[in-house]
Amino acid sequence: MEISDAQLQAWLQAALFPMARIGGLLISAPVVGDRSAPARVRLMLSLALTLIVVPLMPELPPLPAFTADWWMRIAQELMLGIMIGFVLKLVFEGVVLAGELIGNSMGLGFARMADPLRGTDVPVVGQFLHLMAALLFVTMGGHLQLIELLVGSFRSVPDASQLLVATQFETLANLGGRVMSGAVMLALPMVASLLLVNLAFGVMSRSAPTLNGMSVGFPLALAVGLILLRVDLPHLRMVFTDQLQQVWRLLELLVNR
Repeated sequence: MEISDAQLQAWLQAALFPMARIGGLLISAPVVGDRSAPARVRLMLSLALTLIVVPLMPELPPLPAFTADWWMRIAQELMLGIMIGFVLKLVFEGVVLAGELIGNSMGLGFARMADPLRGTDVPVVGQFLHLMAALLFVTMGGHLQLIELLVGSFRSVPDASQLLVATQFETLANLGGRVMSGAVMLALPMVASLLLVNLAFGVMSRSAPTLNGMSVGFPLALAVGLILLRVDLPHLRMVFTDQLQQVWRLLELLVNR
């Protein structure tokens, strides 16, 4: 049995192009793309998904291997995968932003911890809300829906260059604004409540100047903030689910156009 160079190039193209898109998604996607996820796990998952996707893809015109067009196509597939994962990542970043706003209102702005998932330091409340959002994402089957969306994208858009246009990046920028507004909506009830607590303590401090603000005000704001955080957790689920549904609809319109 003889295998020609054209056949080898076609097999290489059929495997590497989908793997580039899948690898880009696994780099930027939430949960599985976090820095705490081992690189070997992501590599094995990428190989497994590639083996599933390759038989489902339509046949594409071959490109000469290792040419400028060939490398450009791999870069486009990688960028498309990163863009899909980044859109989902924005929702989680909005949750972290809401946690930072809440933590600052509680007086925990100085209490920061190293986040192994993002490679930087975040407020304690932001880290807590990020973990809650990750658990909600997995519980709602978000990881399975993401894989289904990825596989569907190869059927509807086998060539990533069809999607990498200026209008798609404008849509992505607009989505970022909506996600950040959702973060403000998530934090606003607690921030407003803690503002009232601080105002009430300010009135008490004016009426009783001997009252030590640090020894009384900080524990009071922290205790009230923890109670409000417990009450506000169902609101977190509603806002996070609503933001996630908007992102899913956008991604479906993006890859199934």
